[in-house]
Amino acid sequence: MSAEATPFRDAEAWLAARGIDREPIHLQPAAAAEDADDQGSAWKPAVGDPGEVRPREAVKLAQQSAADAALVAGERAAAPTAESGLEDEVARAVAFVRRSAAAAPQAEGRLREKLSDRGHPSAVVDLALIQARRERLVDDAAMVAALVEEKRRAGHAPARIRRDLRARGFEDAELDPALAAAESEDQEAAAFAVAAERAARLSAVPVDTAFRRVAAHVARRGYPDGLARKVARAAVFASRDQADSAGR
Repeated sequence: MSAEATPFRDAEAWLAARGIDREPIHLQPAAAAEDADDQGSAWKPAVGDPGEVRPREAVKLAQQSAADAALVAGERAAAPTAESGLEDEVARAVAFVRRSAAAAPQAEGRLREKLSDRGHPSAVVDLALIQARRERLVDDAAMVAALVEEKRRAGHAPARIRRDLRARGFEDAELDPALAAAESEDQEAAAFAVAAERAARLSAVPVDTAFRRVAAHVARRGYPDGLARKVARAAVFASRDQADSAGR
């Protein structure tokens, strides 16, 4: 019977029948292996063993690997994660925005500067401002419109309104549409209206004193000094003329 026809007996005989030399595998007797395991000694491969891991040893390694994985998972669960740390820092940043916005309306750009100055990284600042917009703590367009209306009612000139809102961190791109109507008005007429309202309250004081007070009042509202004096004089005399006419 040829080598090809030789019945298969085991791997070593099958290789030998085909002229393939292989160093035989030496296995420890089962009893000796169990004795070694019981005594806690390290397993050593027999001479000529290429280092294969026996099934018993493979089970031990798998158990140890599982135990190590469980330990790592437990440590990760116990320790604060980067995500939880980020959430906490964002919450602190949003809380600061709430306090700051409650004190006075502020532009988002100014709040961004304040958060950065407090040491918050840019990622935290971005997330905090997103949350602040959701809570309507910041809304530049709405705030600009409301502040412009409030200051116009107080008699402030468009130039002063722009200056004040720039100081709060608002940009000209946000201010231009809100101030367009006010800046297109007749500034002398607007200044005279401010002067007339003030002069009516000073009808009992001497003319010179009334003039100085009215001119200062109009100038503080943001109108140029020359224009303030001009409308103050006209408003004071107009108020006196009206008082004289009413007394006749």
